[in-house]
Amino acid sequence: MSWPAYVSRLHIRAYQPTAADKVLKATQQKKAIKELWLIISAILAFLLLVRLVRFILTSLFGRRLSHSPACTPTEKSEKNSLELVLPGRTGRASWRRIPAALASGFRIVAFRAQVPLGIGSASIIELVFICGYIATMLSLTLTNTKDLQYWFFEDRAAHLASCQLPFIVALAGKNNIISWLTGIGHEKLNILHRAAARTCLILLWIHALSRAISGLSERTDFSHGWMRWGATGLVAFTLATILGVRFIRNAFFEFFLLTHILLVGIFIIGGYIHARELGFGDYFWPALVVWAFDRVLRTTRLVWNNRGKGGTAHEHGSATVELVSSDTIRMTLRRKMNWLPGQHAYVILPTVSDMPTEAHPFTIASIPRALDGSDGTTEKDVVFLIRGRSGFTGRLREHASRHGICRVPAFIDGPYGCPPDLTGFTTCILVAGGSGVSYTLPLLLNLVHNARAGSSRVRRVVFVWAANADHLRWISKTLSEAIAAAQSTELVVDPAVYITGPTCAIPEIPRASSATSDGSSTPSEVDEGDKELPLYSSLKIVHGRPSIRRILQEGIDGSTGPVSVDVSGPSALTQSVSHMLASKLTSPTSVLKGAPSVILHVETFGMSK
Repeated sequence: MSWPAYVSRLHIRAYQPTAADKVLKATQQKKAIKELWLIISAILAFLLLVRLVRFILTSLFGRRLSHSPACTPTEKSEKNSLELVLPGRTGRASWRRIPAALASGFRIVAFRAQVPLGIGSASIIELVFICGYIATMLSLTLTNTKDLQYWFFEDRAAHLASCQLPFIVALAGKNNIISWLTGIGHEKLNILHRAAARTCLILLWIHALSRAISGLSERTDFSHGWMRWGATGLVAFTLATILGVRFIRNAFFEFFLLTHILLVGIFIIGGYIHARELGFGDYFWPALVVWAFDRVLRTTRLVWNNRGKGGTAHEHGSATVELVSSDTIRMTLRRKMNWLPGQHAYVILPTVSDMPTEAHPFTIASIPRALDGSDGTTEKDVVFLIRGRSGFTGRLREHASRHGICRVPAFIDGPYGCPPDLTGFTTCILVAGGSGVSYTLPLLLNLVHNARAGSSRVRRVVFVWAANADHLRWISKTLSEAIAAAQSTELVVDPAVYITGPTCAIPEIPRASSATSDGSSTPSEVDEGDKELPLYSSLKIVHGRPSIRRILQEGIDGSTGPVSVDVSGPSALTQSVSHMLASKLTSPTSVLKGAPSVILHVETFGMSK
């Protein structure tokens, strides 16, 4: 059956509007668009206000720092013995802690309680934003329509969908004013981007079906090019949404990325041609401006980060790649750039990617400053720890396996993201699984740097990593260097590596380093000609999975001030930590009776979730 014949069968009696109805329709359309943007502006203003208030409170009360970063061994020993004593709990509620208890209850309900959705889970705050957005859009579309008379909302749906296209595109951009105002990273805004885009698609289909079912006049039938362009744009938008569902996006990310850009481009161009005929082309071209603005900034940052003289031996256009375990690649770029611990960047490897301009996001596993508290050199080592799976990362692993330690052409775009500032906490608990260590490791290194520089109030760091045994060789050296650098400060570093494989073959080796009476580190008695051995003496190594409840319980009970819990890894690990921190451990009652406040930061695996 042809499309015109199918439409004719669905044809319903056309509504005969009066002059008053036409005036009401135009007025309600303008009113709905105005109300939509007032709501969006109010939400952004609220988030900006929250950020400013938090910044002011942190500046006034959260940075009472010790101006003496170093301490004598006797002082450090006394501090350690004091920290082993659990802080007193009076068991009585204090009215002074009511704000902290209310804040703890809000965090549990809004951020830590997870609602299963079949294809994953979502927090209450995510569902509130998504469902609230959908309800708002449908309410603006269907109210004041004289008992849902389609004639009143068929065009209003298209106006509401089209007018917010710049907002939807901005939510997906790596450089956008929304992140700058709210402090929310683009990777987290992507959740709202998908919800807004799918709601926009629903409204456009409401517009298309209402128009088609009511009958198309000679002026609006498909003999006109602008109508065909509208249908083409809608089909492209629909395909882009279908290909963007989670299991397709995660399984074929490179294919998704390419088709998404192509299909959305077709949609915006087709929608512009369609709407321009009716005098509403201004809805669409601002979306292209927002997209172009993001691309210009990314290109500018790409050129700036990779600036330097040319030449095959110069490091600014290449990276060192090496296989540090059976499935993990360490990639190091030497660049003149700065970043915050926990941020990520996009890496372009033209000789490894299928397409020369293909950019892949990875968390930066190093810090731009030295562990001794200094700023370090102008050129920094930008290190990435990449787990080789399939696609691009699989090809990179094969390349490193075949060529050993080698150099490849490489370009970097970044940094991006809004990681937490941990300097105002007393205790930090860093939990990672697998390649999630690329997020927690730089946080640890930066805390050591801040302790040496005297710019942090953190007194204890619990570092937990669950991984395979073949990761011990490279991680042990890095952790031992961090522990050695923290020896002359008040910071206590408590690292533990949990070997989750079927076996835990740890070689018996002499002690790699020993601490002298003055806190310095001296090498052990080993033959200088021997190959460098892992520094296991500084680490607690356990065969088995970590007990999340015990780790969090001991860390929170042993803290005399606010606690930050940062977790990165598989969804099972992050959900386990969220579940534990939504229990009695951090309940409002416990906080009311003297338990410390706990803030949870979750870094999800991958940028495509």
